[in-house]
Amino acid sequence: MAYDPAAPPPLPPQRRLDTISLENLADLVDETSPDKEHVKSRDFPELLEVDVRPSDIKVVLYDAMSVDSFAACLAARKHRSDGAQYEGVDRSKSVEDLTVDVTGQVVAMLGVFWSLEAMHDLMTECSWLIVLATQASVARELVQFSYPNAVRIVELDMSAGALAWNFFFQGEPVPPLLRALEDAELGRRTLRGAIEFADGFMAALDIRLPKGELQSTDAAFEEFDLLLDGRGLASIDRAINAGAALRPSIQQQCMEAEQRRVVRSMREFPAWRCVLVHLSSPFAGRVAEHLTASFAATCNGASAMRVFSAVFEVRQKQVWAVLRSMPGGPDVSEIAGLYEGSGNPTRAFMSIPIEMWEEIWVRPEPVLWDWTPTSPCCLELKRGELVTVARKLKRGELVKFARKSEHFKESADDFWSWGYKESDPAQEGWMPTFAHTLFIATTAVPSAGPGIHPVEEGDLLVARGQKGNYLFGTKQIPGSASPGVKGWFPHTEGVWRPVHPLNSQAMLARAGA
Repeated sequence: MAYDPAAPPPLPPQRRLDTISLENLADLVDETSPDKEHVKSRDFPELLEVDVRPSDIKVVLYDAMSVDSFAACLAARKHRSDGAQYEGVDRSKSVEDLTVDVTGQVVAMLGVFWSLEAMHDLMTECSWLIVLATQASVARELVQFSYPNAVRIVELDMSAGALAWNFFFQGEPVPPLLRALEDAELGRRTLRGAIEFADGFMAALDIRLPKGELQSTDAAFEEFDLLLDGRGLASIDRAINAGAALRPSIQQQCMEAEQRRVVRSMREFPAWRCVLVHLSSPFAGRVAEHLTASFAATCNGASAMRVFSAVFEVRQKQVWAVLRSMPGGPDVSEIAGLYEGSGNPTRAFMSIPIEMWEEIWVRPEPVLWDWTPTSPCCLELKRGELVTVARKLKRGELVKFARKSEHFKESADDFWSWGYKESDPAQEGWMPTFAHTLFIATTAVPSAGPGIHPVEEGDLLVARGQKGNYLFGTKQIPGSASPGVKGWFPHTEGVWRPVHPLNSQAMLARAGA
């Protein structure tokens, strides 16, 4: 063939690294699972332009609450033998809390990360810091963490244990047991029996997670190392059998949680509905997955993809919550990042002081009067029901919805809210904002003329509509036995203030409404 200078250059050869074949996992992989395409190993170009190597590491920090992070620590210990120090920490710690001395040392953080302020303090003490991160929440924080003596290695498609094995034993296959733990950590189904393994490995393998300083000769290392004998295949089988035996108990917990759960919304993420249950269980993650899928199945259309679940318990003065969502649903790692947690888009955890727990949730508001909708995209309301409001629109903001609903064409000057009823949280829709908003007068205003009632400071108003600078509704006078005054009331700036949902029912009761 003659040379054609106008022809595009040939594509570079594509070499696909078949990790399953290279690690001899074919007999263990579930061939029907799409997750098998995500199994990977990797090189570390991050080390090419820096003067530090895995063999230089003197201090290893790992997450004392995570089996996956401790597996990464084990990989470091097998590589470093007795040449390093180890310490189990959590996200709330800092340099001042460490037992080991990091001054002038090469430090590795394997599957754990602190606040940016604490990380800055660590950088001022150590000579080099190597961070192996496998969680989306940490990856976002690392964007702001840039130091010339810091090596950031981010891999969201691997577990910390598998990534650390690649890092310390470059070119060697990751043991199948670490791949099984990777499935459990990432919620994947690559290996056969992945669900049963995830449910049973803690009970079957009795993995101990030490906290604090750890010597290289600690029995916890030896115990974990023994589980890797024979590539860990016997350990995998034991865990699968244990998980299968636990299945009826887990299903029972899911059914009980289904009966007790409530649906709420977070103030920071009001468009997402959270299926919430108080439950202390080693299978909190599995229960949360069940609740998410079960509730989403009752929702209509795209709203099913705005659902996640939180299974929480109280530990001392903290609330700990396991978060789960479905692929394409809410990114729960964003929630974890706000509340002292960590995780990936569909699997995360959070921790918050118990006194702050109720403050993070949108408070349901009582419905003040019956309303029959004139559009299928609206909710029918009964007085006394509770509604959770995700968004409030002011006059004129509904113009863009007019094309979808004749009702909004006639109501574009009204105030509208989007939300759901506590009695039927699967159904979202529009509702009049006045139907769930009680007003209190902050100042006295005289009558502006015939047909306009005066207002006294402290009056309560259940409004039903607005025209210009006037509200139509029923005024309740606190402490009065009268049925209230119905009509028009002045609504100039600063006259009326919405009552907090927590107080509106009690105030109406005292007013005899």
